Amino acid sequence: MTESHVPAVSPPAPGSPGPAPGLRGRRAIAAAAMLLAFAMGLPRFLTHTPYPRFGVVLDWASGGDRIAIGEIVGPPGQGVFRKGDRLVAYEGRALTRDFLRERFSKQDWPRDAFTLQIERDGVPVAVVVPPLRLTAWQRVRIYTLQLAAVVAVPIVAFLLVWRRPDLPTAWVFLWFASLQGLSAIFNLFRHPQTELSSGFRLYLGFYRAVTYLYPAAFLHFMTVFPRPRWSGRWAWTSVWFWLVVITYTAGPALLPLARVLGRPVDPMFLWFGAGVLTLGIVSLLDRYARPARPGWSPRWGERAIALVVGASMLVATIFYVFEALIQDPHVVALLTLPFMRVVLTASTLAWLSSPLLIAFLIANDPAFDPRRLLAQSGPYALLSGVLAGLYLLIVLASQRVFAAVTGEDAMVFNVVAALIVAFAFAPLRERLQRWLDRLFGRDPRALRLALDQAGRELLGALDRDQVRASVEAGLARGLRRAIALEWPRSGPPRLADPNGIPEDALRAVENLLLQAGIRLENLSLHEQRAADERRAAELREAATRAELRALHAQVQPHFLFNALNALSYLTETDPKAAQRFTERLADMLRYTVEASARPAALLSEEIAFVEDYLGVARERYENALVFEYHVPREMLSLPVPPLLLQPLVENSLKHGGVPEAGALHLTLEAREDDGWVTLEFADDGRCAGNGTPGLGVGLENLEQRVRRFAGTGSRVEAGRRAPEGFVVTLRWRKEHGAEEA
Repeated sequence: MTESHVPAVSPPAPGSPGPAPGLRGRRAIAAAAMLLAFAMGLPRFLTHTPYPRFGVVLDWASGGDRIAIGEIVGPPGQGVFRKGDRLVAYEGRALTRDFLRERFSKQDWPRDAFTLQIERDGVPVAVVVPPLRLTAWQRVRIYTLQLAAVVAVPIVAFLLVWRRPDLPTAWVFLWFASLQGLSAIFNLFRHPQTELSSGFRLYLGFYRAVTYLYPAAFLHFMTVFPRPRWSGRWAWTSVWFWLVVITYTAGPALLPLARVLGRPVDPMFLWFGAGVLTLGIVSLLDRYARPARPGWSPRWGERAIALVVGASMLVATIFYVFEALIQDPHVVALLTLPFMRVVLTASTLAWLSSPLLIAFLIANDPAFDPRRLLAQSGPYALLSGVLAGLYLLIVLASQRVFAAVTGEDAMVFNVVAALIVAFAFAPLRERLQRWLDRLFGRDPRALRLALDQAGRELLGALDRDQVRASVEAGLARGLRRAIALEWPRSGPPRLADPNGIPEDALRAVENLLLQAGIRLENLSLHEQRAADERRAAELREAATRAELRALHAQVQPHFLFNALNALSYLTETDPKAAQRFTERLADMLRYTVEASARPAALLSEEIAFVEDYLGVARERYENALVFEYHVPREMLSLPVPPLLLQPLVENSLKHGGVPEAGALHLTLEAREDDGWVTLEFADDGRCAGNGTPGLGVGLENLEQRVRRFAGTGSRVEAGRRAPEGFVVTLRWRKEHGAEEA
């Protein structure tokens, strides 16, 4: 009651596990309130009847001193009285108008059977009036429409609270609707059919006190509907706020006040209720009659509905007070006329049904925004309600046919017959309901299958477009309509309108969206990892080329310095040898230039380069240089790193080519076994220095190049060869070398 504004709290965000604990708690409170209201009204409904003891409507407008029976309403009058019978005497006392009005107002008729003297067609007749016993169905049948409105309004209010438990107006509406239903039950069923115990009278006293809160609840609701009258300021600064506080206090205070004044409480409550209800109606009409303003702009249709609601409630209040307080015989006779009874019934229905129109106005408020909800869920709810109504009608009609055919009125037999019919038609009703569920996308099994299929498709999605297509197609299959989604750059997709999803399906839909977000994250990480691997490969290739160029830069100046010295010497001593030397040197330089620009060379090219290299070297070494290779023919086309053998030959010449040692033999063996390539380069040099464990800078560079070329699993091993010499072994997997080539 003291809320100063309507909070714009959104429903749970997509991707969350479900409603927040606070929302679940509020919904549980709303359900408990509905059960409490039902439990309070049920005993009154079961122990009180909707009409006086006789089960008839008296014709107060009939002439003469004796009142005639105008209409037979139900038991016990059925089968006892006839229309037109005149009431004559009871226990020897004449049944005058004043006596009947007093006895009916006090409900002072015996609960058991008693004898009544009447006049039927001018003939005195003594009739026995049996006890008044009504079944639940008989109670409902008399006020079917009124009870339908009494039940429907709290249900609608409960659904509004369930949909928006954060909306204070919805809670006040539930409070008002519950009190209205309790007040309607209290006033419609006001004639006890049995003697009441002291404990039950205590319950009725409490029930009556609760109904005295109804006018205050109505004013409270009218002052916060559709928005609080004190919105945007402190509640206690509003006159309407204090009016609500006063009416909540004054209603229950009427009971002790009536005792102090020595007056009956009912007339006081009627005038109090009429004044408060009129004040609430004025608040409603004032709110919808004002011009539109920022944040409040009702349409003309909504204004018309508010006007109809206010007018109908005002008319019903006037008739209610008029009927209850005016006891003039002519007025009472006027109210018993058929036309006036129709007007009274219509005004009562309008009064009880007005909250349904108010619920529609609440639903059209932007804070609740159910126009979309009504458009999407209205036809489904209407058809489901029609189906349930037809099913109930078939069951009740079959039960009535059973009772008419068998003549059996016992409750047990009628309940058994109704249950049999209900079980017989249950499969058909369930089948039709499932068809409606599938038609409107409310079938949980179809939704589960569609979302499961979408989840499986997500596992095979290779890019963002495929993920989006899988999710949107799965939702469309499961809910039978396209669902608008938001696809942010990072994170899972979100529902553009979470309220457009049935609440029982929202968790499953959010789980699918979360799964889609995880798949998008995996794809993003995969793309990032692939990009990183591509960059790493590019960097490795660039590093390999840089190292190869650095090796060339190391080899070429050193080699050219030695070669040019030898060429200078040959030019003076042996011009023909100098010419041959120059040709071999040109071939070698051409190969080194070409090798620096490509990632791999053929083993045959490397062997030819070694022969040219040794041809040049022989001109400057005194001892003979002999090179032999043992390579299978198919391995001559084996890809190897460029300039692979040159540092090995240079190392052998440097450490093993001693003049006094005689000829230097160099050998190359190549073999392939179990997918591994093995190259073994050896010499028979006698210098012990070439047998040191270290490979030297040149051989270390060679080892790094081989690993770059063939992977980290490749090996370069060097060591002494028995009995003399040095050997270097290179091994790598053939497929790695093929990839580099």
